[in-house]
Amino acid sequence: MAHRASGRLHPRTAVCLDVPVHPYGGGSGDDEQRLWQVPLALRPRPLADVLAGYQRRQTAGTEGLPAQKRLRGHSVHADGAFAAGLAHARTYAAQHGHLATRRDTRVGSFPLGKWVHNQQAHALALPEEKAAALKEVDPWWNIPWSVKWQRSYYRARDHVRRHGPLNAADGFPDTHVLTGEWLYLQCTDYGSLHPEQRRLLADIGITAQVAGSARPRRTSRTAGIDMAVACARAFVAEHGCLALATKNISHQGFLLGKWLAAQRCLTRRQDEPAHLQVLDTIDVWWNPPWPLAWQRTWHLIRAHAQDRRQGAAEGSWPDGSDGWATWLSVQCTGYKQLHPLQQRLLAEIGITAETAASCPHEIIGQLCGTGPGLAHARTYAAAHGHLATPLKACPEGFPLGRWLSEQRHQAKEHHRSTGGTWPVSTLLAALDPWWNPTWSLEWQRHWTRVRERSESAAGGGTGIADLEKELANWLERQRTGYGTLHPEQHRLLTKIGITAETARAAQPPAPRAEADLLDTALAQARAYAAGYGHIAAPVSTVLDGFPLGKWLAWQRRRAGQGRLSPTRAEALSAIDPWWNPPWSLQWQQAYHRLRTAATGADGVPATNLPRGLCRWIRVQQESWEHLHPGQQDLLTALGITPHTVVGEQPAPATRSYPASPGLDHARAYAARHGHLTPDKHTRQDSFPLGRWLGQQRRKARAGVLSTTTIEALTALDPWWNPPWPYTWHRTWQQYRATTSGNEPVPDTLQHWANAQRSQWSTLHPDQQHLLTTASFTEGWSSSDMKP
Repeated sequence: MAHRASGRLHPRTAVCLDVPVHPYGGGSGDDEQRLWQVPLALRPRPLADVLAGYQRRQTAGTEGLPAQKRLRGHSVHADGAFAAGLAHARTYAAQHGHLATRRDTRVGSFPLGKWVHNQQAHALALPEEKAAALKEVDPWWNIPWSVKWQRSYYRARDHVRRHGPLNAADGFPDTHVLTGEWLYLQCTDYGSLHPEQRRLLADIGITAQVAGSARPRRTSRTAGIDMAVACARAFVAEHGCLALATKNISHQGFLLGKWLAAQRCLTRRQDEPAHLQVLDTIDVWWNPPWPLAWQRTWHLIRAHAQDRRQGAAEGSWPDGSDGWATWLSVQCTGYKQLHPLQQRLLAEIGITAETAASCPHEIIGQLCGTGPGLAHARTYAAAHGHLATPLKACPEGFPLGRWLSEQRHQAKEHHRSTGGTWPVSTLLAALDPWWNPTWSLEWQRHWTRVRERSESAAGGGTGIADLEKELANWLERQRTGYGTLHPEQHRLLTKIGITAETARAAQPPAPRAEADLLDTALAQARAYAAGYGHIAAPVSTVLDGFPLGKWLAWQRRRAGQGRLSPTRAEALSAIDPWWNPPWSLQWQQAYHRLRTAATGADGVPATNLPRGLCRWIRVQQESWEHLHPGQQDLLTALGITPHTVVGEQPAPATRSYPASPGLDHARAYAARHGHLTPDKHTRQDSFPLGRWLGQQRRKARAGVLSTTTIEALTALDPWWNPPWPYTWHRTWQQYRATTSGNEPVPDTLQHWANAQRSQWSTLHPDQQHLLTTASFTEGWSSSDMKP
């Protein structure tokens, strides 16, 4: 039977031999039953049944007779699936010459690897004709050794076909490292291989005699270092320095980047190898004491400057050159903090201590004045008259909007930290003096468009005819809000004819005729309230093509500025009394989600509420005393009180966690300033305290902040997480500090104070208390506190 591997008797015998034998005799019932199980495909049908059906079809014909019954173990679906897999197997074998596939191999969308593996796993039960079909595609499709071995053999066979016979005595020198090591391993284990494996190896020249004389596939370490050094020398000759060889760079087929990274690690050892000194002679800055990114940028700028002097780089800029202006500005502003050797390298491109302090913008203009960033800014300013580009502006495919946004950010951070001027700002200010205004870029774009229209119009000023609705509304807002604008904005508005006198007297240009906007907006608001029961709609809400969310947000903003007409406010209040609550709109939206989940007049159900709403309710209960009276009334109407049990209560924590490191910094800040309302950019001993406190506030409002942290922060500042907007609390802190120090109140704070007076009745009781304790209401009469 060992020499017979086909026919129906072989798999049947294999099944019998596969049954385990008990050492003490007597097999179990399952073993005996499995002993006599024969696959369906191998069960013969009685020959008499087959001959009888054949005889009936010969004598009576096939008309009126049922279709011939298929043999047991066969089905149309199984045959079709096998035929499809066999077709893909032929395609794969025609391309690769074998069926030694990996499990994840796919031919198109067909999982050929899994299909071949399944055929191998059920090879004993496979019908003879199917096994013969697979053997025709690949004689070694079902081998008694591992498929991985077979794949390695095919790689060695392909190498022999391409490059000729193997040289085992010299360690297979021309093969790939992995292939050579595999061949040497077969030679060392030659005696334990299967006879058929030996026959396959003999086909590629590995016989018993050759295996005995084989040598390991190893490369001399000295030869390898010499090859790497030669590759490094060739790279420097082509590119100029080794800092450009990043980790994934390969040169002439050699992984130079990874090798250099490994050599830089060797320099940390006390006994440096001798070949590292050779690298010093090739490139003295191959392993600088500063980041390699710095060295790469410096080399690219110096090489480009040299090419420009020689006239070889006209109009061509390497990739990444749009960041050179920022890099040069950083070197000029931080020149004193650089390594002395870095300062010496910067002197080669014209940056010295004197030029970095006196004229950094001239150096940047010389080195990259015509580079991608500044060149596109110059072209855009010439075409549009300004640099107030949108963020997504990409003229000629260059992301100018994002580049200018980065320069504005760098200028702001540089002024915040040093108080000086960002070098690139001088170059951009020469193109547009208002490239980085303190107001919004949208305001600047509108002003530029109106100025262009006023220059082209005969009358000029505010009497420009046929303005678009957007620009006409913008002009109206400048007239009505003239007193709140920046002095520099006043100067710009003067150029288009708007002064303090004309702002009070001149009529804004009439917008183009349109339908009654107010009636349309109120109708849409009523339709929204009829469907949802409120008009606390998100800003992105659009109803029948009308931007209801933006319109309502604008009405709330006008109401906060005291500019909303009483008639319009009454119309909106008739639709929803809480359309403009004195608390945040997010709270109101969460309340309406809870109201929608409520059932009838029984209030909020104790169960079946989403986990997020249950957690939100618990947060309101824990901060009940800090809620606005109107908020308390709304919650009480839903049956929620501080003692109402809603949903499953969270289990108390059984594990103690270490205190957050931010608490120590918060204590130090509170001890120094008396509060915990810093700006989000505030850092306390290099710790980002502002951002950390913002995270704690978000966690507290979501109900996921630990009780220990809440109690610790509340002990430091009872109003560290106020129920009103955080910006209001910061402004109150600034007002209190200004008035307590007997300093003059700035115009912005005075404007804020006047707004609090006009909105006194809508303020939270605790806000009123804080304003009273800060001597905010001194000299006020009772009529001053009325809306």
